[in-house]
This record gives sequence, C-alpha cells and structure tokens, in this order.
Amino acid sequence: MRKNARRIFLALVILHLFSAVAMAASDRVGYIDAQRILMSHPKYETSQKHLDDFVQKKTEEAKTAAEQEPDASKRMMIIDTARRESGNEEMRIMNPITVEINKIIEKVAKAKGVTVVLNKVLIYFGGVDLTEDVIKEVKTLK
Repeated sequence: MRKNARRIFLALVILHLFSAVAMAASDRVGYIDAQRILMSHPKYETSQKHLDDFVQKKTEEAKTAAEQEPDASKRMMIIDTARRESGNEEMRIMNPITVEINKIIEKVAKAKGVTVVLNKVLIYFGGVDLTEDVIKEVKTLK
C-alpha cells in the first residue's frame, strides 16, 4: 500500500513538473545535482556526523526503554518518539544549510539566465547544468 501511495505521489509530482515546464516553454531550464551540492557544503560533514550520533543515541535509548516496557503500545510510542525527535533534529540541523544552498541556486540561475531549475533526475535531455557553478559558490561559505 505504501508503494502504491509513493508511486501515485511521484506520478503527481512528475505530472506537475511537466505541466509547469510546458507552461513555461519560453523559460530557460537548468538542472542541478542536489545531492552533490549538499555534500559540497562546508557544514555538511559535521552536520551529518552530528545527526548520525544523535540518531544512534536516540535509537539506543529507545531500544533500552522499549525492552524494559511490557506494554506493546507504549513500546511503539517510545520508538515513534525517538523517530520524531530524530526527524526534528535533522530539520533543525539541515534547514539552514538548505536555505543557504537554495539562495545560491537562485543567484547562479539568475546569473545564467535560467528561470526554471529542476533536479537532474527529472531531466532526460537538454537544459543547462548549474551544478558546478553552484558548488563553487557553496564552497566559499564558512
């Protein structure tokens, strides 16, 4: 059921993107390798290490607490709480990085005369690759 929901969601996203691109036929399309850009951010490695440590700690705490809890529903609540806390920590740590990267993508796109920027996984052919230009700008961040 989850796979079907994911497929439907993905199909809707792709349909939306294609319709947006079709409506903006006069726009110049660019694309980026979002993962490479994220990994090039100066704070990425330390942030990822912090998140890995946080998730490991929460997982161990939840496992220990769940093993001691006889009630199955309370065990699930413990695990769900740990997952939610890990997700919240990821958002807290990664959102500032994402905001910085998005500003740089917008800046590079404007400089290159690109009005639509997509993730490269959505591009079959054509478009302007902005990845290296964005990475150069990201590496100047402190």
